[in-house]
Amino acid sequence: MQLREAAHRSLLSAALRRREMLASLWNRASTAYRAKVGRELSNHGLLYEDCLIETEEVKLALKRLPPDVLNAREQRLKRAMVLSSQIKTLPPEVAEKLDPFESYLGPYLEQVKKEKEELLLTK
Repeated sequence: MQLREAAHRSLLSAALRRREMLASLWNRASTAYRAKVGRELSNHGLLYEDCLIETEEVKLALKRLPPDVLNAREQRLKRAMVLSSQIKTLPPEVAEKLDPFESYLGPYLEQVKKEKEELLLTK
């Protein structure tokens, strides 16, 4: 009986070590991927939320943006298209100043999602 318990503990311990190793590997890969995406977005002058697929919720959130924020978004998208068509990127000194993960749409998107949930609950 003790031999079985020891073998069982050994298997559990090995499984936990493997799981921790995979979690560590996943974290390193996700950090590297996020950095790569951030560099690519910065090189084209975009923010992450500029590239969201325009679902119904995103479209509603975009309609709620203040005009100046919406205009800035449109200008970033236009600039990125021009740079891409010319096979160019922003100068490094400009790209470095951008934080591609700065959120401008998040609060509006959360508000739309909450309203949608409330609507579903009342039905």
